[in-house]
Formats: sequence, C-alpha cells, structure tokens
Amino acid sequence: MKKTLLNRLKLKTALSIIYALAACLLVITNITIFLAMQTGNSQANTEGFSSNQFAAKQFDFQYGREGKKDKDDKDDKDDKDEKAAKEKAEKEAAEKAAKEKAEKEAAEKAAKEKAEKEATEKAAKEKAEKEAAEKAAKEKAEKEAAEKAAKEKAEKEAAEKAVEKAEKEAAEKAAEKGTKKVNLNFNNGHFPDGIDIRGTLVLLFEPDVDPDSKIKFDAPLRINPITPEQLDDLDPGDPDTFVSGYSGMRPDVFDASQTAKDSAGNAITPFTMQDDLPALMYNGGIADLHKQVNISGVIYSPVFAEIENKGNTTQYINGAVIGGGGILVQNKGKGKTIIKYNPNTLDRLATDGSNGKTFRVVHRE
Repeated sequence: MKKTLLNRLKLKTALSIIYALAACLLVITNITIFLAMQTGNSQANTEGFSSNQFAAKQFDFQYGREGKKDKDDKDDKDDKDEKAAKEKAEKEAAEKAAKEKAEKEAAEKAAKEKAEKEATEKAAKEKAEKEAAEKAAKEKAEKEAAEKAAKEKAEKEAAEKAVEKAEKEAAEKAAEKGTKKVNLNFNNGHFPDGIDIRGTLVLLFEPDVDPDSKIKFDAPLRINPITPEQLDDLDPGDPDTFVSGYSGMRPDVFDASQTAKDSAGNAITPFTMQDDLPALMYNGGIADLHKQVNISGVIYSPVFAEIENKGNTTQYINGAVIGGGGILVQNKGKGKTIIKYNPNTLDRLATDGSNGKTFRVVHRE
C-alpha cells in the first residue's frame, strides 16, 4: 500500500513538473508573440510565419483546436444574438411607430368626429333658434295684426255709433228748431257711371232743411275733370303733374237772355262771361266725398265739408275748398289725395254783393 501511494505521489510530482514546464513555455511563447507584434504585423518571424499566423499558431497551441471552435461558435452566437437583438429592436420600433400612427389616426378621427358633432349640434341649435325666432316673429305679427284688426273694428263700431248718435242728436236738435234733417246719398245705384259735369253742380235746399243734413257722394264725382290718363299720371311728389281741367265760363252754358230765379221766384243776378264758376256749391248740409274725386274749380260749403278717401282710389281737387264751418281731409286707404290751390279758379268768382271778396289760404292739422 505504501508502494502504491509512493507511486501515486511520484506520478503527481511528474505531472506537476510537466505542467510547470508547459507554463514556462507558454510564458516564453507569449513574450515572443508580444515582441513579434511590437516589430509589426507585416514582418515575418524566424519560422517564416506572419504575426497573424503566428498568433493563430499560438492560439492553437494555447487553446487547441477545440477551443478555437468554441470561440467560433461563441462569435456566431454573438452575431446571431446581435442580429436577433437588432431585429427585435427594429420590430419593436416598427410596432411602436405603427402604434403611434394608429393612436394619431384614432386621435385625429376622434377630433374630426367631435368637430363634426359639434358642427351638427351648432347647426341644429342655430336652426332651432331661427325657427323659434321666425315662429315668435310670426306669432307677434299675427298678434299685432289681430290687435290692429280688433282696434280698427272697434274704431269702426265706435265711429258708426258716433254717427248714429250724432244723427240722432241732430234730428232731435232739428226737431227742437223746427227744421228737418235729410240725408242724401248719391251712390252707384243712382249713378252707375258716376257723376260727370262740365260747369257747376248746385244743391239748393229748402229753408227748413237742417244745416247738419248729410250729402254723401258714394259714386265717383267728376266736375270739370282732367282726363283719365292725366289722373293716372298724378304724382304727389311732382307738382308738374297737377294739371287743371277748368276753363272758366263756358259759352254753351251761359245765356244772358235768361234771368235766373230761385225756388221762390226771386231773381238771381246772373253770372257773366267774365265770372268764374264754382265747381260745387250748396246752401246747407254737409258734403261728404267718399269715392273718386276729379274736380277742377272751387268747392263751396257754407257749413262743413268732408273729403275722405276710403278706398284705393284718387281724390284730386285743383282749385280751392271753402268751408264756412270747417273742412275734414282724411285718407285711410292706399289711394292718393291731392288738393292743389289754383287762384285762376276763384279770382273772378261772383259773390253776393260785397260778401266773400277776400280769400286767404288756411292750413290746419
């Protein structure tokens, strides 16, 4: 047993010596390689090898062929790992870019949808507000129209009641005075084509007729008229259109051989060729002109005169209106009312004695 142990120790000692020699040889070899590399890679060593070949020889000597293969495998593995890492990085970058693109597109789509929704809601709101405003305006207009119609109806009824009351009071007053009140109405039933006169229309009432009696002209009244074309061409803003149909005393209506008399047979001083003729005159009552008026000349009323345009028509007077108790001019329709003062119609107007020789224009609202 001792012999065996000794043999083993000798074997170990021999191996240790061999390993030590190998290590010394390795150190010497490394020093030789280092000196060769210092001299330059292009210079050959004493055995005829380049420095790289010598290094390879040294590598083989140091590590052996198996070690070189392991290194090659390790390098291949490192290349593969590097390639895999690169591919992984590229894949992750591509996935990240795709994700960011998708998120961006989703955000843009969401923003677009939000903007479209807000625009739709805004348009719907504006439409609703517009419809509400139009509805409110329509309702307001209808309400105002209804109120206006009700007001006009009430005014009409009030006016009718006032007329009835005035007529009743006038009748009572006339009865107290011992006079009689009459109401004349010249309408289309009596004059389908209207009243058309060249010269003068005279209304002479009996002394017992009350001065508040009504003389209504509900038919067109034309005395010394202008032509229909001239009437249509009348422009309230253009005085040049205010032409006259008055021509003074007409020879065909003047007869100096005849003596004019009143209803009692009393002589009336006749007109002469130098006198102006009035267009309309009467000795009592209130003339009320409602329809078309086309008069050139003087309208004389000892009491009151009413010129009321109640339709889409024209009321035109070229001359003068003389009212002893006042004059009412009113236009509530869509027609035209024009009164043009013309001194040529009354500067030689015949009057009773020295009465009515002075005339002045008066305008009151």
